[in-house]
Amino acid sequence: MSSFHSIVSRRDFMKALGLAGAGVGTTAAVAPVFRDLDEVISTSAESDYANPWWVKEVDQPTTEIDWNKLQRFQKGSYNNFTAHLTTEEVKAIQAKTKQEAIARMTSSSKPGQTLRDNAIKMGGWAGVRYRMTLPNLTKDLVEGWNTVPTPEMLGVPKWQGTPEEASNMITQALRFFGASSVSFAEINENTRKMIWAQMPQGTYPDIIFEEAPKPSFNSVSNKVIIPDTGIYAVVHTVRQSLDTSSRVGYLSDGAAGQAYDNCDIAQWRLQAFLKVLGYFSVSQNIQGNGPIVGWGVMSGLGEQGRLAHLITPGWGPMIRQSTMNIVNLPVAPKKPIDFGARKFCITCKKCADLCPSGALSKETELTWDIVKPYDSVKPNLFNNPGLNNWPFDHFKCNRYWNESDTYCGVCQAVCVFSKDDASSVHEIVKATLAKTTMLNSFFVNMDKGFGYGLKPEDTIEEWWTNSFPVNGIHYDNDAYYN
Repeated sequence: MSSFHSIVSRRDFMKALGLAGAGVGTTAAVAPVFRDLDEVISTSAESDYANPWWVKEVDQPTTEIDWNKLQRFQKGSYNNFTAHLTTEEVKAIQAKTKQEAIARMTSSSKPGQTLRDNAIKMGGWAGVRYRMTLPNLTKDLVEGWNTVPTPEMLGVPKWQGTPEEASNMITQALRFFGASSVSFAEINENTRKMIWAQMPQGTYPDIIFEEAPKPSFNSVSNKVIIPDTGIYAVVHTVRQSLDTSSRVGYLSDGAAGQAYDNCDIAQWRLQAFLKVLGYFSVSQNIQGNGPIVGWGVMSGLGEQGRLAHLITPGWGPMIRQSTMNIVNLPVAPKKPIDFGARKFCITCKKCADLCPSGALSKETELTWDIVKPYDSVKPNLFNNPGLNNWPFDHFKCNRYWNESDTYCGVCQAVCVFSKDDASSVHEIVKATLAKTTMLNSFFVNMDKGFGYGLKPEDTIEEWWTNSFPVNGIHYDNDAYYN
Protein backbone atom coordinates (compact mmCIF):
# COMPACT_ATOMS: atom_id res chain seq x y z
CA MET A 1 0.00 0.00 0.00
CA SER A 2 2.92 2.37 0.56
CA SER A 3 3.43 2.51 -3.19
CA PHE A 4 0.13 4.38 -3.47
CA HIS A 5 1.73 7.39 -1.76
CA SER A 6 4.20 7.79 -4.61
CA ILE A 7 1.53 8.10 -7.31
CA VAL A 8 0.67 11.76 -7.44
CA SER A 9 -2.06 11.36 -10.04
CA ARG A 10 -4.25 9.49 -7.57
CA ARG A 11 -4.70 12.65 -5.55
CA ASP A 12 -5.70 14.42 -8.73
CA PHE A 13 -8.16 11.59 -9.37
CA MET A 14 -9.70 12.14 -5.94
CA LYS A 15 -9.94 15.87 -6.51
CA ALA A 16 -11.88 15.19 -9.67
CA LEU A 17 -14.38 13.22 -7.58
CA GLY A 18 -14.65 15.88 -4.92
CA LEU A 19 -13.13 13.67 -2.22
CA ALA A 20 -10.01 15.64 -1.33
CA GLY A 21 -9.37 18.98 0.30
CA ALA A 22 -12.32 21.33 0.20
CA GLY A 23 -14.19 19.06 -2.19
CA VAL A 24 -16.48 19.97 -5.02
CA GLY A 25 -20.04 21.13 -4.57
CA THR A 26 -22.27 19.19 -2.23
CA THR A 27 -19.91 16.22 -2.08
CA ALA A 28 -17.66 18.07 0.36
CA ALA A 29 -20.49 18.35 2.83
CA VAL A 30 -20.85 14.60 3.19
CA ALA A 31 -17.44 13.16 2.35
CA PRO A 32 -14.51 13.06 4.79
CA VAL A 33 -11.25 14.75 3.83
CA PHE A 34 -8.57 12.37 2.51
CA ARG A 35 -5.01 13.13 1.51
CA ASP A 36 -4.69 10.10 -0.75
CA LEU A 37 -6.21 6.69 -1.55
CA ASP A 38 -4.45 4.98 1.36
CA GLU A 39 -6.76 6.86 3.67
CA VAL A 40 -9.80 6.05 1.53
CA ILE A 41 -9.01 2.34 1.84
CA SER A 42 -8.16 2.39 5.52
CA THR A 43 -11.32 4.31 6.45
CA SER A 44 -13.90 1.67 5.59
CA ALA A 45 -16.27 2.40 8.47
CA GLU A 46 -16.74 5.07 11.12
CA SER A 47 -17.43 2.69 14.01
CA ASP A 48 -18.18 -0.94 14.83
CA TYR A 49 -20.76 -2.37 12.39
CA ALA A 50 -21.17 1.00 10.63
CA ASN A 51 -21.31 1.29 6.88
CA PRO A 52 -18.33 2.74 4.99
CA TRP A 53 -18.27 6.54 4.71
CA TRP A 54 -19.42 6.48 1.08
CA VAL A 55 -22.77 4.92 2.04
CA LYS A 56 -25.34 7.60 2.81
CA GLU A 57 -28.63 7.30 4.63
CA VAL A 58 -31.69 8.58 2.78
CA ASP A 59 -35.26 9.30 3.81
CA GLN A 60 -36.74 7.32 0.91
CA PRO A 61 -35.37 4.09 -0.60
CA THR A 62 -33.74 4.23 -4.02
CA THR A 63 -36.50 1.89 -5.22
CA GLU A 64 -39.53 4.12 -5.62
CA ILE A 65 -42.63 2.70 -3.90
CA ASP A 66 -46.29 3.61 -4.44
CA TRP A 67 -47.64 2.75 -1.00
CA ASN A 68 -51.22 3.30 -2.16
CA LYS A 69 -50.79 0.70 -4.87
CA LEU A 70 -48.73 -1.79 -2.88
CA GLN A 71 -50.86 -4.36 -1.06
CA ARG A 72 -50.09 -7.36 1.12
CA PHE A 73 -49.29 -10.29 -1.16
CA GLN A 74 -51.28 -13.50 -0.93
CA LYS A 75 -48.27 -15.75 -0.50
CA GLY A 76 -50.42 -18.89 -0.49
CA SER A 77 -51.32 -18.14 -4.11
CA TYR A 78 -47.70 -17.59 -5.14
CA ASN A 79 -46.63 -19.89 -7.94
CA ASN A 80 -43.79 -19.49 -10.40
CA PHE A 81 -43.97 -22.78 -12.28
CA THR A 82 -46.77 -25.35 -12.16
CA ALA A 83 -49.70 -22.89 -12.33
CA HIS A 84 -48.52 -21.64 -15.71
CA LEU A 85 -48.25 -25.02 -17.43
CA THR A 86 -50.45 -28.04 -17.95
CA THR A 87 -49.93 -31.11 -15.78
CA GLU A 88 -48.58 -32.95 -18.81
CA GLU A 89 -46.05 -30.19 -19.54
CA VAL A 90 -44.80 -30.19 -15.95
CA LYS A 91 -44.39 -33.97 -15.91
CA ALA A 92 -42.59 -33.96 -19.25
CA ILE A 93 -40.10 -31.30 -18.14
CA GLN A 94 -39.40 -33.03 -14.84
CA ALA A 95 -39.02 -36.48 -16.43
CA LYS A 96 -36.59 -35.18 -19.05
CA THR A 97 -34.58 -33.27 -16.45
CA LYS A 98 -34.34 -36.31 -14.19
CA GLN A 99 -33.18 -38.55 -17.05
CA GLU A 100 -30.51 -36.06 -18.10
CA ALA A 101 -29.32 -35.54 -14.51
CA ILE A 102 -28.94 -39.27 -13.98
CA ALA A 103 -26.86 -39.52 -17.15
CA ARG A 104 -24.60 -36.64 -16.10
CA MET A 105 -24.06 -37.97 -12.59
CA THR A 106 -23.42 -41.49 -13.85
CA SER A 107 -20.83 -40.41 -16.41
CA SER A 108 -19.44 -37.39 -14.49
CA SER A 109 -19.48 -35.72 -17.91
CA LYS A 110 -20.48 -32.20 -16.87
CA PRO A 111 -18.33 -30.25 -14.40
CA GLY A 112 -20.43 -29.00 -11.51
CA GLN A 113 -23.10 -31.65 -11.95
CA THR A 114 -21.37 -34.85 -10.85
CA LEU A 115 -22.68 -37.13 -8.11
CA ARG A 116 -20.35 -35.71 -5.47
CA ASP A 117 -21.29 -32.17 -6.54
CA ASN A 118 -24.92 -33.14 -5.99
CA ALA A 119 -23.98 -34.47 -2.56
CA ILE A 120 -22.68 -31.00 -1.68
CA LYS A 121 -25.98 -29.51 -2.85
CA MET A 122 -28.02 -31.93 -0.77
CA GLY A 123 -25.78 -31.45 2.25
CA GLY A 124 -26.03 -27.67 2.01
CA TRP A 125 -29.83 -27.79 1.89
CA ALA A 126 -30.37 -30.69 4.31
CA GLY A 127 -30.94 -28.71 7.51
CA VAL A 128 -33.36 -26.09 6.26
CA ARG A 129 -35.31 -28.64 4.20
CA TYR A 130 -35.63 -30.93 7.22
CA ARG A 131 -36.91 -28.15 9.46
CA MET A 132 -39.54 -27.23 6.86
CA THR A 133 -41.07 -30.70 7.32
CA LEU A 134 -41.48 -30.50 11.12
CA PRO A 135 -45.13 -31.09 12.11
CA ASN A 136 -45.29 -28.16 14.56
CA LEU A 137 -43.21 -25.78 12.48
CA THR A 138 -45.84 -23.05 12.06
CA LYS A 139 -46.61 -22.97 15.77
CA ASP A 140 -42.93 -22.94 16.71
CA LEU A 141 -42.13 -20.16 14.26
CA VAL A 142 -44.91 -18.00 15.66
CA GLU A 143 -44.93 -18.85 19.36
CA GLY A 144 -41.41 -20.15 19.97
CA TRP A 145 -40.13 -23.37 21.51
CA ASN A 146 -41.65 -24.52 24.80
CA THR A 147 -38.23 -25.75 25.88
CA VAL A 148 -36.84 -22.20 26.06
CA PRO A 149 -37.44 -20.54 29.47
CA THR A 150 -38.95 -17.12 30.03
CA PRO A 151 -37.81 -14.63 32.72
CA GLU A 152 -40.81 -15.69 34.82
CA MET A 153 -39.68 -19.30 34.68
CA LEU A 154 -36.19 -18.20 35.70
CA GLY A 155 -37.56 -16.07 38.54
CA VAL A 156 -36.18 -12.77 37.22
CA PRO A 157 -37.66 -9.60 35.68
CA LYS A 158 -37.45 -9.23 31.92
CA TRP A 159 -34.64 -7.24 30.34
CA GLN A 160 -35.15 -3.50 30.02
CA GLY A 161 -33.22 -0.93 27.99
CA THR A 162 -33.48 1.90 25.49
CA PRO A 163 -34.21 1.18 21.81
CA GLU A 164 -30.58 2.02 21.03
CA GLU A 165 -29.32 -0.39 23.69
CA ALA A 166 -31.68 -3.07 22.40
CA SER A 167 -30.47 -2.57 18.84
CA ASN A 168 -26.83 -2.84 19.88
CA MET A 169 -27.57 -5.91 21.96
CA ILE A 170 -29.47 -7.70 19.17
CA THR A 171 -26.78 -6.81 16.65
CA GLN A 172 -24.10 -8.30 18.87
CA ALA A 173 -26.20 -11.41 19.54
CA LEU A 174 -27.03 -12.00 15.87
CA ARG A 175 -23.42 -11.50 14.84
CA PHE A 176 -22.53 -14.19 17.39
CA PHE A 177 -25.33 -16.40 16.09
CA GLY A 178 -23.93 -16.19 12.55
CA ALA A 179 -25.44 -13.08 10.93
CA SER A 180 -23.21 -11.02 8.66
CA SER A 181 -25.12 -7.72 8.85
CA VAL A 182 -27.99 -6.63 11.07
CA SER A 183 -30.42 -3.73 10.96
CA PHE A 184 -33.87 -2.62 12.03
CA ALA A 185 -36.99 -1.16 10.44
CA GLU A 186 -40.23 0.36 11.58
CA ILE A 187 -43.45 -1.58 11.09
CA ASN A 188 -46.03 1.09 10.31
CA GLU A 189 -49.11 1.47 8.16
CA ASN A 190 -47.03 1.36 5.00
CA THR A 191 -44.42 -1.28 5.79
CA ARG A 192 -47.07 -3.59 7.23
CA LYS A 193 -48.05 -4.09 3.57
CA MET A 194 -44.67 -5.82 3.19
CA ILE A 195 -45.74 -8.65 5.50
CA TRP A 196 -47.30 -11.61 3.71
CA ALA A 197 -51.06 -11.98 4.02
CA GLN A 198 -50.48 -15.72 4.50
CA MET A 199 -47.66 -17.81 5.92
CA PRO A 200 -45.85 -19.48 2.98
CA GLN A 201 -45.96 -23.02 4.33
CA GLY A 202 -48.11 -25.83 5.65
CA THR A 203 -51.79 -24.91 5.48
CA TYR A 204 -50.99 -21.30 4.45
CA PRO A 205 -52.70 -19.72 7.48
CA ASP A 206 -53.86 -16.12 7.16
CA ILE A 207 -51.75 -13.58 9.04
CA ILE A 208 -54.05 -11.27 10.96
CA PHE A 209 -53.07 -8.15 12.90
CA GLU A 210 -55.26 -7.50 15.91
CA GLU A 211 -55.11 -6.50 19.55
CA ALA A 212 -53.37 -9.35 21.34
CA PRO A 213 -50.73 -9.74 24.07
CA LYS A 214 -48.54 -12.04 21.99
CA PRO A 215 -48.48 -13.86 18.63
CA SER A 216 -50.31 -17.16 18.30
CA PHE A 217 -51.30 -19.82 15.78
CA ASN A 218 -54.78 -21.34 15.76
CA SER A 219 -54.82 -24.53 13.71
CA VAL A 220 -58.62 -24.75 13.83
CA SER A 221 -59.29 -21.32 12.30
CA ASN A 222 -56.00 -21.55 10.36
CA LYS A 223 -54.95 -18.08 11.43
CA VAL A 224 -51.79 -16.51 12.77
CA ILE A 225 -52.51 -13.61 15.11
CA ILE A 226 -49.87 -10.89 15.48
CA PRO A 227 -50.27 -7.93 17.88
CA ASP A 228 -51.12 -4.85 15.84
CA THR A 229 -49.08 -2.42 17.95
CA GLY A 230 -45.64 -2.29 19.51
CA ILE A 231 -43.90 -4.44 16.88
CA TYR A 232 -40.64 -3.90 15.01
CA ALA A 233 -38.60 -5.56 12.28
CA VAL A 234 -35.19 -7.09 12.94
CA VAL A 235 -33.42 -7.86 9.65
CA HIS A 236 -30.20 -9.80 9.11
CA THR A 237 -28.17 -11.27 6.27
CA VAL A 238 -25.70 -14.15 6.04
CA ARG A 239 -22.84 -14.19 3.56
CA GLN A 240 -22.68 -16.78 0.80
CA SER A 241 -19.50 -18.30 -0.63
CA LEU A 242 -18.53 -16.38 -3.78
CA ASP A 243 -15.96 -18.95 -4.88
CA THR A 244 -18.47 -21.80 -4.66
CA SER A 245 -21.34 -19.76 -6.11
CA SER A 246 -19.29 -18.89 -9.18
CA ARG A 247 -19.05 -22.63 -10.00
CA VAL A 248 -22.55 -22.85 -11.42
CA GLY A 249 -24.30 -26.19 -10.95
CA TYR A 250 -24.76 -28.35 -7.90
CA LEU A 251 -21.82 -26.67 -6.14
CA SER A 252 -23.39 -23.21 -6.38
CA ASP A 253 -26.68 -24.76 -5.24
CA GLY A 254 -24.88 -26.07 -2.18
CA ALA A 255 -23.55 -22.61 -1.40
CA ALA A 256 -27.08 -21.16 -1.56
CA GLY A 257 -28.48 -23.94 0.62
CA GLN A 258 -25.73 -23.55 3.20
CA ALA A 259 -26.37 -19.79 3.44
CA TYR A 260 -30.15 -20.28 3.69
CA ASP A 261 -29.55 -22.81 6.45
CA ASN A 262 -27.29 -20.41 8.32
CA CYS A 263 -29.94 -17.67 8.05
CA ASP A 264 -32.51 -20.07 9.42
CA ILE A 265 -30.29 -21.13 12.32
CA ALA A 266 -29.55 -17.50 13.22
CA GLN A 267 -33.25 -16.58 13.41
CA TRP A 268 -34.08 -19.60 15.58
CA ARG A 269 -31.29 -18.56 17.93
CA LEU A 270 -32.60 -15.00 17.96
CA GLN A 271 -36.07 -16.23 18.85
CA ALA A 272 -34.73 -18.23 21.81
CA PHE A 273 -32.52 -15.31 22.89
CA LEU A 274 -35.41 -12.86 22.97
CA LYS A 275 -37.74 -15.29 24.72
CA VAL A 276 -35.27 -15.65 27.60
CA LEU A 277 -35.19 -11.83 27.83
CA GLY A 278 -39.00 -11.66 27.94
CA TYR A 279 -39.88 -10.79 24.34
CA PHE A 280 -41.21 -12.58 21.26
CA SER A 281 -39.87 -13.02 17.75
CA VAL A 282 -42.06 -14.26 14.89
CA SER A 283 -39.83 -16.22 12.53
CA GLN A 284 -40.48 -17.75 9.13
CA ASN A 285 -39.12 -20.32 6.69
CA ILE A 286 -36.69 -19.28 3.95
CA GLN A 287 -39.47 -17.42 2.09
CA GLY A 288 -39.54 -14.89 4.91
CA ASN A 289 -42.25 -12.92 6.67
CA GLY A 290 -42.43 -10.69 3.62
CA PRO A 291 -40.47 -9.77 0.48
CA ILE A 292 -36.92 -10.39 1.64
CA VAL A 293 -35.30 -7.83 -0.64
CA GLY A 294 -37.81 -5.18 0.43
CA TRP A 295 -37.02 -5.55 4.11
CA GLY A 296 -33.32 -5.37 3.36
CA VAL A 297 -33.94 -2.11 1.52
CA MET A 298 -36.18 -0.55 4.18
CA SER A 299 -33.79 -1.44 7.00
CA GLY A 300 -30.78 0.04 5.22
CA LEU A 301 -28.86 -3.17 4.53
CA GLY A 302 -28.65 -2.55 0.78
CA GLU A 303 -30.34 -1.49 -2.43
CA GLN A 304 -32.54 -3.49 -4.78
CA GLY A 305 -30.71 -4.27 -8.00
CA ARG A 306 -31.70 -5.22 -11.52
CA LEU A 307 -31.23 -8.88 -10.59
CA ALA A 308 -34.09 -8.68 -8.03
CA HIS A 309 -31.66 -9.32 -5.18
CA LEU A 310 -30.45 -7.08 -2.40
CA ILE A 311 -27.09 -5.52 -3.23
CA THR A 312 -25.15 -4.79 -0.04
CA PRO A 313 -22.26 -2.32 0.29
CA GLY A 314 -19.85 -4.95 1.58
CA TRP A 315 -20.57 -8.08 -0.44
CA GLY A 316 -22.95 -7.08 -3.21
CA PRO A 317 -25.75 -9.64 -3.67
CA MET A 318 -23.58 -12.48 -2.36
CA ILE A 319 -25.79 -12.93 0.72
CA ARG A 320 -28.76 -15.02 1.81
CA GLN A 321 -30.99 -13.25 2.64
CA SER A 322 -32.72 -10.25 4.25
CA THR A 323 -34.34 -12.42 6.92
CA MET A 324 -36.94 -10.37 8.81
CA ASN A 325 -38.26 -11.24 12.26
CA ILE A 326 -41.18 -9.46 13.93
CA VAL A 327 -40.31 -8.57 17.53
CA ASN A 328 -41.91 -6.61 20.38
CA LEU A 329 -38.66 -5.36 21.91
CA PRO A 330 -38.44 -1.65 20.98
CA VAL A 331 -35.44 -1.06 18.70
CA ALA A 332 -34.05 1.95 16.85
CA PRO A 333 -35.04 1.76 13.15
CA LYS A 334 -32.46 2.61 10.50
CA LYS A 335 -32.99 4.56 7.30
CA PRO A 336 -32.63 3.19 3.75
CA ILE A 337 -29.25 3.73 2.12
CA ASP A 338 -27.82 4.88 -1.19
CA PHE A 339 -24.35 3.92 -2.36
CA GLY A 340 -24.95 4.15 -6.09
CA ALA A 341 -25.85 0.50 -6.68
CA ARG A 342 -29.24 1.06 -8.27
CA LYS A 343 -27.94 3.84 -10.49
CA PHE A 344 -25.09 1.53 -11.51
CA CYS A 345 -27.63 -1.15 -12.50
CA ILE A 346 -29.14 1.25 -15.04
CA THR A 347 -25.87 1.19 -16.97
CA CYS A 348 -24.58 -2.29 -16.22
CA LYS A 349 -27.08 -4.98 -17.33
CA LYS A 350 -24.40 -7.69 -16.90
CA CYS A 351 -26.73 -9.96 -14.92
CA ALA A 352 -29.50 -9.64 -17.52
CA ASP A 353 -27.11 -10.25 -20.42
CA LEU A 354 -25.83 -13.46 -18.82
CA CYS A 355 -29.13 -14.74 -17.36
CA PRO A 356 -29.61 -18.15 -19.04
CA SER A 357 -33.41 -18.01 -18.69
CA GLY A 358 -34.01 -14.46 -19.89
CA ALA A 359 -35.88 -13.72 -16.65
CA LEU A 360 -34.14 -10.38 -16.00
CA SER A 361 -35.10 -7.21 -17.82
CA LYS A 362 -32.54 -5.60 -20.14
CA GLU A 363 -34.50 -2.37 -20.33
CA THR A 364 -32.75 0.80 -19.24
CA GLU A 365 -35.89 2.53 -18.04
CA LEU A 366 -37.78 1.51 -14.93
CA THR A 367 -41.50 0.79 -15.02
CA TRP A 368 -44.42 0.57 -12.60
CA ASP A 369 -45.77 -2.36 -14.62
CA ILE A 370 -45.30 -5.98 -13.62
CA VAL A 371 -44.31 -8.64 -16.17
CA LYS A 372 -46.84 -8.59 -18.99
CA PRO A 373 -48.93 -11.77 -19.45
CA TYR A 374 -47.81 -14.07 -22.27
CA ASP A 375 -48.74 -17.57 -23.40
CA SER A 376 -50.28 -19.21 -20.31
CA VAL A 377 -48.16 -17.23 -17.83
CA LYS A 378 -50.03 -15.29 -15.12
CA PRO A 379 -47.58 -12.74 -13.68
CA ASN A 380 -50.00 -11.69 -10.93
CA LEU A 381 -49.12 -15.00 -9.24
CA PHE A 382 -45.50 -13.90 -8.74
CA ASN A 383 -45.33 -10.11 -9.18
CA ASN A 384 -46.81 -7.57 -6.75
CA PRO A 385 -47.59 -4.10 -8.20
CA GLY A 386 -46.41 -0.96 -6.45
CA LEU A 387 -42.70 -0.68 -7.35
CA ASN A 388 -40.96 1.40 -10.00
CA ASN A 389 -38.61 -1.38 -10.99
CA TRP A 390 -37.23 -3.77 -13.58
CA PRO A 391 -39.86 -6.56 -13.76
CA PHE A 392 -38.57 -10.01 -12.85
CA ASP A 393 -40.09 -13.01 -14.62
CA HIS A 394 -40.19 -15.62 -11.85
CA PHE A 395 -41.66 -18.20 -14.23
CA LYS A 396 -38.75 -18.10 -16.67
CA CYS A 397 -36.32 -18.31 -13.76
CA ASN A 398 -38.04 -21.27 -12.14
CA ARG A 399 -38.58 -23.08 -15.41
CA TYR A 400 -34.84 -22.93 -16.00
CA TRP A 401 -34.28 -24.37 -12.51
CA ASN A 402 -36.54 -27.27 -13.37
CA GLU A 403 -34.95 -27.84 -16.78
CA SER A 404 -31.33 -27.57 -15.62
CA ASP A 405 -31.77 -29.34 -12.25
CA THR A 406 -29.98 -26.43 -10.57
CA TYR A 407 -30.93 -23.23 -8.76
CA CYS A 408 -28.69 -21.33 -11.19
CA GLY A 409 -27.41 -18.27 -9.28
CA VAL A 410 -25.62 -16.82 -12.31
CA CYS A 411 -26.95 -13.31 -11.59
CA GLN A 412 -25.45 -13.27 -8.10
CA ALA A 413 -22.08 -14.61 -9.17
CA VAL A 414 -21.57 -12.24 -12.11
CA CYS A 415 -22.73 -9.04 -10.39
CA VAL A 416 -20.02 -6.38 -10.44
CA PHE A 417 -20.60 -5.87 -6.69
CA SER A 418 -19.89 -9.55 -5.90
CA LYS A 419 -16.33 -9.27 -4.71
CA ASP A 420 -14.48 -10.65 -1.68
CA ASP A 421 -12.61 -7.35 -1.32
CA ALA A 422 -9.33 -9.19 -1.68
CA SER A 423 -7.97 -6.14 -3.50
CA SER A 424 -8.05 -2.55 -2.32
CA VAL A 425 -9.11 -1.40 -5.78
CA HIS A 426 -12.62 -2.76 -5.17
CA GLU A 427 -13.11 -0.33 -2.30
CA ILE A 428 -11.86 2.52 -4.49
CA VAL A 429 -14.34 1.58 -7.21
CA LYS A 430 -17.26 1.37 -4.78
CA ALA A 431 -16.38 4.73 -3.23
CA THR A 432 -16.19 6.25 -6.70
CA LEU A 433 -19.49 4.98 -8.07
CA ALA A 434 -21.20 6.02 -4.83
CA LYS A 435 -20.31 9.63 -5.66
CA THR A 436 -20.57 9.81 -9.45
CA THR A 437 -22.11 7.88 -12.35
CA MET A 438 -19.60 9.23 -14.87
CA LEU A 439 -17.36 6.15 -14.71
CA ASN A 440 -20.04 3.45 -14.48
CA SER A 441 -19.62 2.22 -18.06
CA PHE A 442 -15.85 2.12 -17.59
CA PHE A 443 -16.20 0.02 -14.42
CA VAL A 444 -18.56 -2.42 -16.17
CA ASN A 445 -16.07 -2.93 -18.98
CA MET A 446 -13.20 -3.20 -16.53
CA ASP A 447 -15.06 -5.92 -14.61
CA LYS A 448 -15.61 -7.87 -17.82
CA GLY A 449 -12.03 -7.31 -18.95
CA PHE A 450 -10.60 -8.75 -15.74
CA GLY A 451 -12.77 -11.84 -16.16
CA TYR A 452 -14.79 -11.53 -12.95
CA GLY A 453 -17.87 -13.69 -12.70
CA LEU A 454 -18.33 -17.40 -13.41
CA LYS A 455 -15.47 -19.86 -13.16
CA PRO A 456 -14.53 -21.41 -16.53
CA GLU A 457 -16.12 -24.83 -16.90
CA ASP A 458 -12.78 -26.62 -17.02
CA THR A 459 -11.89 -25.22 -13.56
CA ILE A 460 -15.16 -25.95 -11.74
CA GLU A 461 -14.03 -29.31 -10.36
CA GLU A 462 -10.85 -27.73 -8.97
CA TRP A 463 -13.10 -26.83 -6.05
CA TRP A 464 -12.44 -30.32 -4.70
CA THR A 465 -8.67 -29.82 -4.51
CA ASN A 466 -8.27 -26.09 -3.84
CA SER A 467 -7.87 -24.96 -0.25
CA PHE A 468 -10.36 -22.37 0.92
CA PRO A 469 -11.53 -20.83 4.21
CA VAL A 470 -14.29 -22.09 6.51
CA ASN A 471 -17.66 -22.06 4.73
CA GLY A 472 -15.79 -20.99 1.60
CA ILE A 473 -16.00 -17.37 2.80
CA HIS A 474 -13.15 -14.92 3.32
CA TYR A 475 -14.21 -13.71 6.75
CA ASP A 476 -11.05 -11.61 7.00
CA ASN A 477 -12.77 -9.33 4.49
CA ASP A 478 -15.66 -8.60 6.81
CA ALA A 479 -17.14 -5.21 5.95
CA TYR A 480 -18.24 -4.67 9.56
CA TYR A 481 -15.22 -5.88 11.47
CA ASN A 482 -11.76 -4.40 11.18
